[in-house]
Amino acid sequence: MTSREFFVETLKDELPRFERVFRALPESRLDYKPHEKSRSASELLGVFADEAQMFPAIIEKGVVDMTGFTPASYTKVADAVAAFGRGFDGALRAAGSSDEEQWKSTARLVMGDKVVWETTRGAMAWGLILDLVHHRGQLSVYLRPMGAQVPAIYGPSGDAAE
Repeated sequence: MTSREFFVETLKDELPRFERVFRALPESRLDYKPHEKSRSASELLGVFADEAQMFPAIIEKGVVDMTGFTPASYTKVADAVAAFGRGFDGALRAAGSSDEEQWKSTARLVMGDKVVWETTRGAMAWGLILDLVHHRGQLSVYLRPMGAQVPAIYGPSGDAAE
């Protein structure tokens, strides 16, 4: 199995885990943040929705310009989940239709004229999914203080044995 094929399988495998965490969010508490320097749950939903939309640009075009990037702030979990789903669908489509040469070609994360990160398209796509998994962990820590139960992610949680 190639890195690209494993990436596609990983996306499919991770999607239900993201969805369980999103479903656990109490919509009335999206303003919650554990510290003044932390993002709110609403802002984290924006990170998920907006970063997921970057997959096709990374895989198909090999460039993402972060100039002025500020994730949207969502008041409805369903809206953020829909945007996140579109990003994942785009990632599956782009990775599934690319070939190994494209997957191994150069990708750049830029801010205007400044190259912030240069690697392969595949490595950048992997970096993005790892960043999203990191933020999922961050959001899952918010759940109990928000009055919700933590769902099973990679096995039973202390709250739910899904």
